[in-house]
Amino acid sequence: MDVSLIFFLAGLAIAVTVINALLKQAGREEYSYLVLLAGLVIALLQVLPLVLSLFNEVQSVFNLY
Repeated sequence: MDVSLIFFLAGLAIAVTVINALLKQAGREEYSYLVLLAGLVIALLQVLPLVLSLFNEVQSVFNLY
């Protein structure tokens, strides 16, 4: 696992939090939910290949199909 992914996810979380707070103060809660959802999707797309490689590694260790 690369350290840059951790920094990317931390930066994404900070950016989403700031944008979410600004939008809620401006009274745009519907947009703040969309920003939150977009941040979650981006984070999951970044982590998904690592989870798949973990499952493949476990599969090869235990000689599963």
